Amino acid sequence: MAKTSRRLFAGAAAMLLAPSLTPIASASTRACDGTEEANRNIVLAFYNEALVGLQPRRAFDRYMAPDFIEHKPDVSSGSREAAATFLEQLIAELPQARWEVVRTITEGQMVFLHGRFTPAPGAPPYAIADVFRLNNCKISEHWDVVAPPPAVQRNPNSRF
Repeated sequence: MAKTSRRLFAGAAAMLLAPSLTPIASASTRACDGTEEANRNIVLAFYNEALVGLQPRRAFDRYMAPDFIEHKPDVSSGSREAAATFLEQLIAELPQARWEVVRTITEGQMVFLHGRFTPAPGAPPYAIADVFRLNNCKISEHWDVVAPPPAVQRNPNSRF
């Protein structure tokens, strides 16, 4: 991986993991040009606001397309409204949960995010793989794969 790409990944992760919950300004205040880097910034800004900053409704209003499609099987209708409500309820049920971005990869309109979800302080983390598709600088689709903590860790390599 090129040094520039590593710095971008590290910089984005550092912004999300920092104690400050300041949204990533570049995605919301700068005109989006549809590049892979702009798409990555939009997804990271959404993630930062919705999950790290615990403001899913505001983040959906800002970053999701009106015709957003959710593929998560836990979201009843797969709509934008249902997905935002799902996240609000999850945050209400698990108020001390923490979401962290481990790495991102972009390919055209697709942004792949590998994350760590810890439901409560001291709880073992879940591994999350989120896939976002963007269209016209808005998130238009989302898929995820959620892996619970393993009962037995046979592999010495971390999932993160």
